[in-house]
Amino acid sequence: MRRTALLVMIATVVSLGVFSPALAAPLSQSQVQITSPEINQEVRGVVPIIGSASVPGFQYYKVEYGNGPSPDNWALVDRMFDAPVINNQLVAWNTNAVPDGLYSLRLRAVKQDGNYEEFSVRGIVVANTQPTQTPTVTPTETPTDATPTPPTAPPEPGAPDEPRPTPTEAEIVPGGQLAAATPTPTIGAPAEENGMPLNLDPEGWSQAFVYGALAMGAAIAVLGIVFGVRRLL
Repeated sequence: MRRTALLVMIATVVSLGVFSPALAAPLSQSQVQITSPEINQEVRGVVPIIGSASVPGFQYYKVEYGNGPSPDNWALVDRMFDAPVINNQLVAWNTNAVPDGLYSLRLRAVKQDGNYEEFSVRGIVVANTQPTQTPTVTPTETPTDATPTPPTAPPEPGAPDEPRPTPTEAEIVPGGQLAAATPTPTIGAPAEENGMPLNLDPEGWSQAFVYGALAMGAAIAVLGIVFGVRRLL
């Protein structure tokens, strides 16, 4: 009894060791895609077709080309391949064997049961006879620290190209001596004449008034005598 149980345990362990890798392996996923060349890309010469071709129950894959954006007929590129490819070169397309123009590419991955999955890239331009477009390099201006020179006025019509005189600054120096500054006069008390003080005598004023009054009376009297004599005559 114990021997039978031991044999069952050994068989179980062996079976788990054999089938566990298969159980742990993830289910295969489809990857059918062309990553290069891309749509509307211009190609020439031998063009590597890059992408992936892998499906469950893989049998083979092939890459075909057709004329125009929606070809009715497809031609095989090189041959069919019986090994899947993931993110690598699928085939090399020699575009020198076809005329220049617009083409499409098709990748088809066929399964064991005959079904397939496919991927297409349309609008690829084959241009072997056209020159390669070279990007134009725009020169970059290097800034300088030089001060820009102002534009020179054009010479007058008919005038000779003679150098114009350059004005020279001259310093004007007076020939004679400058006059000394004169002090401003100050209004004050009357100055003494000849160094003598001006003395005013109030008593002399009354005498002068009396003398003036007598002289005036005498003059009036003389005039009265003259007029009286002329009336008598």
